[in-house]
Amino acid sequence: MNQISTTLCWLICLISFSFLASCHKKIYPNRDHFIHQVEELPMVDLAQYKSVQRRIDQDANMAIAMTISGGGTRAANFGAGVMLGLEELKLSTKRNALKEIDYFSTVSGGGFPAGAYIASLYDHHHFHKDEFDYSFSSSFEYKIKKDLRRSYLSPMLWGFFTYPRLWFTHFDEGDVLERSIDNHVLGYKERKHHHKAKRSILLGDIFVGKEDTRDVLFPMHVANGTNYENMSIFPFAPNVLEEYQVSTFTHRVKKYHNLGAQTPSEMPYSVGIKASGSFPVAISNTTLRSDFQGKSFLHITDGGISDNIGYKTGVELLKKDKVAKRRILYIVDADNTGFITCFSSKQKALGTIKSFSRVSVSTLASRHVMLKKELDDVCRLYNISPIHFGFEVLVDGNCSTPPNIIYRKQETERLVEQLKTDIRKISEEDLQVLYELCTNIATKYTISELEQELLVLTGMKVVDLQRDNILRLLQP
Repeated sequence: MNQISTTLCWLICLISFSFLASCHKKIYPNRDHFIHQVEELPMVDLAQYKSVQRRIDQDANMAIAMTISGGGTRAANFGAGVMLGLEELKLSTKRNALKEIDYFSTVSGGGFPAGAYIASLYDHHHFHKDEFDYSFSSSFEYKIKKDLRRSYLSPMLWGFFTYPRLWFTHFDEGDVLERSIDNHVLGYKERKHHHKAKRSILLGDIFVGKEDTRDVLFPMHVANGTNYENMSIFPFAPNVLEEYQVSTFTHRVKKYHNLGAQTPSEMPYSVGIKASGSFPVAISNTTLRSDFQGKSFLHITDGGISDNIGYKTGVELLKKDKVAKRRILYIVDADNTGFITCFSSKQKALGTIKSFSRVSVSTLASRHVMLKKELDDVCRLYNISPIHFGFEVLVDGNCSTPPNIIYRKQETERLVEQLKTDIRKISEEDLQVLYELCTNIATKYTISELEQELLVLTGMKVVDLQRDNILRLLQP
């Protein structure tokens, strides 16, 4: 009887909601949309920038894009490990598999290692180029490792309680996060302290315009966000900002107005990386003001909602590179869903609240089921050679089974030591254990030193497992 009453109540509520939702007596047609159904989304236009193939010691016949997925500090440190592994693959005296990367397309936490890499290149060129040759490995040990292990949750919590401007203005904890990213990941704090250079890295330092007199020194890095209003991808690049007529943004907990009077290239690099990692509910979105007619605010949230791998922008960049004859896509996927079951242990229908909470993240889970096949099909269509760097590489073709119980701390310590001793000598069963350990590290903006070591070494191991395939594609 109770079940019938409950069902009846829900039925009445649904009917009432349907009636109320459809009882508007007037319709107000709106043709002021920026993007219509038949139009393409604004994307990075390489024709507006100098080619990254102009960089010194580049193979201009080959274009390589690296996408790094979301996943907080798990993605950041795994991505850094893959980059360290690529640097060890030497192609010639002055070239390696990392240096040949022309484009980065990242989402959320994946923007941290790419941003730290480009910031270290920036600082090397401006302050150390005459002292020593650049090494990502050295930069990682000196600074980047600490920055990728830093808690980015603490400044947000601390700022909320100690920064009155967050209580009485439109500033929020996300603006504090943006400042932390600029300070540490992108090196503002050290640049200011050691070199007295009080300057953030700007988008214009990475995207060098056609008419600009400066040389191209760095790969392009596109941090991808999601436009909350229509859930479309939002790549942070000067031409995209110009198309959306962005005029105001927040940087280092200050408002900057009239961007259009200068150029979109003046937007700081950190704004895009933070916007890309603004995970809904946990971190407030990034709000940009536009001079476009009608509604004038753009709310940019986590890029993983529209594309949690960043591959769409990566493919677009490779398609538009008119110089290269060969195109390669590195896909770094730090997804931790692991083996997803198809079955439930319960017979009863799921409750409404539980169903709603599951639906809110269902697109990410369902997309990963078919992602590899979709990626391979897209790459085949555009004559792009893909190389996958994900945790699944550890167990691909591996017939052994993991133990019934894995003691996380003991096994992590053991495998970290083993990978440090000899990264190539590791059994198939241990690869299964390594897979389980990595996929059970949560998505967060904090990480322990042991977890970091495990993820970085795993990234290097995944590159080692792909070594022959990478060298075959990269050799002329």
